[in-house]
Amino acid sequence: MTAGTAFSQHTQTLSYAQPGGGIYGQNGTFTLDVSLTFGPYSSYGLSYWLELPNAQASFFHITAETFLTFTDPTQPNWPNEFNFPMTNGVDAGYMSTSNDLGATTVFPATVGPGTYQISHITFSITGAPLGNYTVYSTSTNPKPSIVTDTDFNDNAIPRSFFTFTIVPEPTTLALLALAGAGLGLIAYRRRSTTR
Repeated sequence: MTAGTAFSQHTQTLSYAQPGGGIYGQNGTFTLDVSLTFGPYSSYGLSYWLELPNAQASFFHITAETFLTFTDPTQPNWPNEFNFPMTNGVDAGYMSTSNDLGATTVFPATVGPGTYQISHITFSITGAPLGNYTVYSTSTNPKPSIVTDTDFNDNAIPRSFFTFTIVPEPTTLALLALAGAGLGLIAYRRRSTTR
């Protein structure tokens, strides 16, 4: 052991931005911007999957992905459904995307340490119940999220997440307003006739 020698620890994280603001209708679409921060090493690419609790998985579908920075997609198949059951550790009880959302460089090119926007992912929503939802990146086998360095080591990406809210569609709100107005009119008429 050499005194005074310090080894830099590899770090890597995923982060998300929602250009649509995180509030969506029950049958809408939205785009997610995904960024990767890693260092102090260079990388050939990454693998990651997203996951939702089992009961929510059927309402959301990935319909497209545009790859940036790492431009050679690992499994570019759409729709990419949340239909793979995760059974280990913190991921037990979740359904992950069937296909890897990651990509690589065109070998032998590498990407140096830093923060990069790596993709735009388009989601469609099919009849999702109203409420708040949280989507996570996977963190355990058989689909651990990783960044591959130039020594071909897999560097685990810690579990990350983004949240969004499903609200009634504008047509649903209009129908509810009409129904409320109709009920108010009926109550008013009943009150008027009983005087």
